[in-house]
Amino acid sequence: MGINNVTTAREALMAELLQDADALVRRFEQVDDAMAGKIEKAAADAAGKAFLAFKLNFESVIENNAEKMTEAGRYAAAQIGNQLNSQAMQIFSANAALGKQAHRFVLLLVMLGLLAGAAGGFIGAKMAGA
Repeated sequence: MGINNVTTAREALMAELLQDADALVRRFEQVDDAMAGKIEKAAADAAGKAFLAFKLNFESVIENNAEKMTEAGRYAAAQIGNQLNSQAMQIFSANAALGKQAHRFVLLLVMLGLLAGAAGGFIGAKMAGA
């Protein structure tokens, strides 16, 4: 019966060891659940604080540089206005030059029409026998 007692003692020690391991696993799971909630809350708080700090910093930069940005915008608008005025003047001058050429062309057509009419009348009178 000595072997059975050793086996029983081993089984008892193994059972106790397994119970201890099971208790450790349960405790670790409890710690894991508690830590997950704490980590989630801490991450949300940190993200909120970081967003708030970024927002305040961004607003501060905007307030500090508002005058500079306004001046830069005015300068850019003035440059755009100058470019538009320059292009408009080129278009108007080209339009005026084309207008003068159009008047000359119309006058030339009228003169050619009169000349062609006179020549046609002269040729028509010669052919009619007059």
